[in-house]
Amino acid sequence: MLQRLRVKNFLLMGDAALELSPHLNVLSGETGTGKSLLLDALGLALGARAKADWIGPDGDLLLVEACFQGDRSVRRIVKSMGLVTQGSELILSRQVRSSGPSRCFVNGQQVLQRDLRRLGSQLVEIHGQRQEERFRHAEVQRDLLDLFGDLGAPRRALRACFEAAGEAGEALRAHDDEHAALSRDEEYLRFQLQEIEEIDPVEGELEEVRERVRVLKALAQRSEWLVGADAAFNGPEGGILEALETLDAHLPAGGESDTEHNELQVELRSLLQQVRRFYRTLGSLRRDHDGELGGLPALEQRLSKLEQLQRKHRKPLGELLETAEEMRRGLAKLAEGDRHRAEVEGVRVERLSELRQAAGVLSEARREAVGDLGRLVAAELKALGMPGVEVQIEVEPLSTARDDSLLRCDDLVIGPTGADRICFLARTNPGAPLRPMGEIASGGEMARIALALRVVLGKRGRSLLTVFDEIDAGLGATAAQAVARRLTTISRHRQVLLVTHLPVIAAAADRHFQVWKRQGATETESGVEHLVEPQRVGEIARMLSGSALDDRARAHAAALLGGEV
Repeated sequence: MLQRLRVKNFLLMGDAALELSPHLNVLSGETGTGKSLLLDALGLALGARAKADWIGPDGDLLLVEACFQGDRSVRRIVKSMGLVTQGSELILSRQVRSSGPSRCFVNGQQVLQRDLRRLGSQLVEIHGQRQEERFRHAEVQRDLLDLFGDLGAPRRALRACFEAAGEAGEALRAHDDEHAALSRDEEYLRFQLQEIEEIDPVEGELEEVRERVRVLKALAQRSEWLVGADAAFNGPEGGILEALETLDAHLPAGGESDTEHNELQVELRSLLQQVRRFYRTLGSLRRDHDGELGGLPALEQRLSKLEQLQRKHRKPLGELLETAEEMRRGLAKLAEGDRHRAEVEGVRVERLSELRQAAGVLSEARREAVGDLGRLVAAELKALGMPGVEVQIEVEPLSTARDDSLLRCDDLVIGPTGADRICFLARTNPGAPLRPMGEIASGGEMARIALALRVVLGKRGRSLLTVFDEIDAGLGATAAQAVARRLTTISRHRQVLLVTHLPVIAAAADRHFQVWKRQGATETESGVEHLVEPQRVGEIARMLSGSALDDRARAHAAALLGGEV
């Protein structure tokens, strides 16, 4: 819902502000005052193209600001754009300068023009001859038909089937791509796996082997010392032990009174016993070391193979073991390729069958809704003074145009919204050909067809601000009353804004704005004013007779406002 619209320095409009009603809002005024400029200004705030010659005389900046209350759908879009907002208020603004590109803002945060246009399309629908006309688009026409037929459930069912079929197709493509890659690399995979399996590394083995080799190398250094010590004590050319034994054997005997000699003999034999014990200990240590050091060459060879394997594959041993397991799984998949593909293909065929069935249900429901919608719209157009206008709705199969978002089910092409192309056709004159509704030349006809559709749809769909452009063009009195009644009807559940020249439509408004223009000796300015009841009588009298002071016109205006006419 649009709460406020502010325009600064737009041609002759210096500074104008509108506080809109949530229901029916009309703009009136004498010819040439610039009523349609306010719709152009709103278009700027919604991302329409800007023109530098729209900038007024008050400086080089044109500013338009529109304050909306956005619903959940709009807030989701704002969030997806990465914008920060508080609450549901959205302020869309546009700055146009005489030099340089225009600048777009949402709640004070600069955005691209296309982002503003995307957001604006979710806030406002415009019906008439303007570029923003929503009902011209095929997807909007499809949604209108589905809204009328209350086809939300079959559409959701179809979308779920479409997504499931898409996932099944993607699974088949992924299988085929993987199978092709495995087939291409099979010989290489087998060679690499054989190399790894021949070495047969174990998780954590490399660190353990490195530590064991370090320990054994340190032990080997001690073993070298033991060998040297053994040679020193009892080498082939003699040693400490042999020398001590020789000394002991040749030590002459002493008498009982030869105390020093006897003490020397005791010390010598004590030393000999210590040396013999030390030598035995050396021998025991050497035998133990020799037993342990026997496995060192094999360990060093194992370490070399593990390190070489790791260097070759440029992966830690743990990751290499995972790679080997992936290779085994890949080769197993290759062996089971045909069987697995048949399973995946079977799922895809089943999902496509479910999708085709869901598309058939939705298409049938659409064809049933078409007749009712066409009859109701025709009745409304007759009441709106367009008995010669015919609206026809076609439900045709989607084309086979190349589109990645479409799936093919045998001879049927299906998208995320079904297998149908919905087209609203219109014939504005008897004998004229039916043409797509978006190609209708008259903005007034386009607006009244949109009004008829909106009346038929009632409360269905999101409640956007609906702008009717040129809706009263060429209307007679009876048709104008019918248009006024229908505008009142739809404004009960959606906000409406339009420019009108017809007093009966102006009198139906919940809020009436008058656009004025004053011409002085040196300058001309225009603005907009919210009319209260006494002022409305004068403006509607002017619309009736050309004079706001005409007593008969004022009485008629009061009667219109009182609902007496």
